[in-house]
Amino acid sequence: MASLSWQLAQRYRHTRSSSAFIRFIAASSTWGIGLGVAILILALSVMNGFEQALQQKLLNVIPHVELQAVDKPIANWPAKLQHLSNQPGVVAAAPYIRTDGLLRAQGKVKAIAVRGIDLAYESGISQLDQFVKSGALTEPTAQQVIVGEGVAKELGVKVGEQVQLMLPELTEQGDLAGQKNVLLEVIAIVGIGGQLDYQQIWVQLDALGDWLKMPAGTVQGFAFKIQDIFQAGNIARELGNQATDYVYMLDWFRTQGHLYQDIQMVRSILYLVLALVISVACFNIVATLVMAVREKEADIAILLTMGTKPAVLVRAFIWLGWLNGVKGTLWGAFAGLLLAWQIENVFGLVSTLLGRSLLDPTIYFIDTLPAQIQWPDVLLTVSVALVLSLMATIYPARRAARVEPAQVLGQY
Repeated sequence: MASLSWQLAQRYRHTRSSSAFIRFIAASSTWGIGLGVAILILALSVMNGFEQALQQKLLNVIPHVELQAVDKPIANWPAKLQHLSNQPGVVAAAPYIRTDGLLRAQGKVKAIAVRGIDLAYESGISQLDQFVKSGALTEPTAQQVIVGEGVAKELGVKVGEQVQLMLPELTEQGDLAGQKNVLLEVIAIVGIGGQLDYQQIWVQLDALGDWLKMPAGTVQGFAFKIQDIFQAGNIARELGNQATDYVYMLDWFRTQGHLYQDIQMVRSILYLVLALVISVACFNIVATLVMAVREKEADIAILLTMGTKPAVLVRAFIWLGWLNGVKGTLWGAFAGLLLAWQIENVFGLVSTLLGRSLLDPTIYFIDTLPAQIQWPDVLLTVSVALVLSLMATIYPARRAARVEPAQVLGQY
C-alpha cells in the first residue's frame, strides 16, 4: 500500500483539480456498479426465498408423487401401499380419493377440490398440522370437514359451523345423473398460503368413497413423499412399474413444476440483465480513466523522464479505476444484504398500508415476499463486479504507459 503506484492513485483520486465532468463520470460508475450489485443480491435473495417457500410450504402439503387409478378403483390397498412405500427413495405413502364439488354456506357457493384422506397415513406425507389456523387437526368423521383458509374466508364460515357439500353423481358413461348433498361440520381451518387455500377441503377417506358409491375398501390412488424432490419423475416411473394396477404416474413437477421453472428462468434473466447493467457501469470506468490519462499527460511525461517505470504508471491507473469499482461493489453489497434482510418486513408494511397484499393469493402460491440470503450468490455477484471493474481499467492504464514525454512536454 506504500508503493509509488498506490500513492499516485490516491493523489489523483483525491485531487480537486480534475474537471467536474470527470468527477461526475467517476461517481456515476461507482453508483452504477453499486446499484447493480445491490439489485442483483436483492433479486437473487427473493428468488431463493420463493424457491424455499415452494419446498417448505407447498411441497410439504401436496404429494411429491402420485399413482392414480385409470379405469377402476384400487382394491386391497393396504398391502399394495405397504409394498410401494418400501421402495428406494420413498419416505412415506398414503391412500386418497379426490373429486370436485361445490361447498355452500351463508348463502354462498364455492367450487372446490375434495380430497379424502386417512389422517394416520396422511401425516406421513404432508404437514397439514403446521398450517392449522383455527380448530384442531384430528381424524375427521363422516360428518366433519377440514377447509382451506381462503375457502373459509370466501364462504364466511368458522370452526364449529356447518357447510353443505354438493358432489356430482355420474353414470358409468360419465354423464351427470344427479347430486349428493352432505352436511358437514368444520373442525379445522388450514392456512398454507396461496392458491391451495382457495381450492381445497379434506374429508374422511371412507366417507368420500361411500358418497361417490365406490366399492367398499377401495381407493382412487396412492400419494408419496420422497427423499429427493428433483427425482420425482424417475421415482414415479419406478413406482408405476411396481404397481399391479393400471395407474397414471404423476409427480409434483407436472402440476407445480411451472413455478420452479419460472423461478429458475427469472433467476437466469436477472443474472444476464444485471450483469449487463454492471458492465455498462464499468464502461464508465474506462471513460473516466481515458479522460484522466488525457488530463494527466504532463504529470505522466514528467514521471517518465524522471525514470519512473511504465509498469508503475500502469498499476497506478489500475488502482485509480479499480477503487471506484471496489467502493461501488462494497456499498452495493451492503445495501443489497440490508434490503434482502428487511424486504419481507417492508413488503408486509406496504401491504398493510395499502390494505391488501401486492401478491394476490388466489393467483400466486404465497402472499408474502420471502427472501433467503445465500452467500455463494453474494460472493459470485461481488466477484463478477470486481473482475469486470478491474478489466475495465486495463486499456486506459496501458495507454497511460504509452505516453510520449517529448511530444507532450514539447507542447508547453
